[in-house]
Amino acid sequence: MNKKINIYISFDLEGISGVSSWREMKKDSPSLGQIRKIATEEVNAVMKGLKKSGVEIGEITINDAHAEGENLLIDQLERGVNLIKGTPRKYYMIEGINEHYDIIFFIGYHAMAGTKAGGMDHTYSSATIYNVMINGRHVGEAEINAAVAGYYGSPLGLVSGDNLLIAEIKRFFGKQVETVITKYGISRFAAKCRHPTDVQNELQIKATRAIKKIKQLKPFRFKTPISAGIEVTNSLIGDAVEPLPGLKRVAARKFQFKSSDVLEFYRTLRLICNLGGYANTVLV
Repeated sequence: MNKKINIYISFDLEGISGVSSWREMKKDSPSLGQIRKIATEEVNAVMKGLKKSGVEIGEITINDAHAEGENLLIDQLERGVNLIKGTPRKYYMIEGINEHYDIIFFIGYHAMAGTKAGGMDHTYSSATIYNVMINGRHVGEAEINAAVAGYYGSPLGLVSGDNLLIAEIKRFFGKQVETVITKYGISRFAAKCRHPTDVQNELQIKATRAIKKIKQLKPFRFKTPISAGIEVTNSLIGDAVEPLPGLKRVAARKFQFKSSDVLEFYRTLRLICNLGGYANTVLV
């Protein structure tokens, strides 16, 4: 008997079709209802592609990984899925990933901080993090989250987002990962968006393709111990995070540290984001 394939989907909102700025995603925005509907339909398209693949599917878990995790419309999702939502979460965008899952997809993702014309480019916190480096290489959310999944043996199979993100994915992971371009970056808050139905149709096709070639995919891992560099957005945040054990402050906004594995790195990154948020909102 063939083993059922368990799938983990990490969903972010910035990279879906039809959205070009954070203003549209605010809770009081008249656009938010439509954006949540398009987001849910993009995730459903992936699940439809999985179900059409002919591969025996086990558990599908979706992590609503944007902001507080209150974006996807659970009653409109395809049946038979589990949804992780809400905050706080120890591993935030990748909460709940473990050895149980055979493959991971990133839907609606965005390019790393500092990407010219990348839609809403940032890495974990636009208010706190200026850039992140691992083992001498700049990384974004996709690379970090793929490494956490890789720690548990889950390979990255499918990524969707704007063309700048997809170029980043191809540079980092090569051609093994299936990709869907949802829009084309013009500036940080402007994009040429593909029609949502066209995006959804391609997501179905690429989800089927990704799950069918699962045996060819390899988990992604950073060499350990990890040598990390994090640059925060202002010196006040630097002052707030400096007391953290293991951090070496090499400039007003720059820190270096080592982590035994990607999980330890992730927890440090999240702590810096949280302390930075405190500094920006309470100490200013």
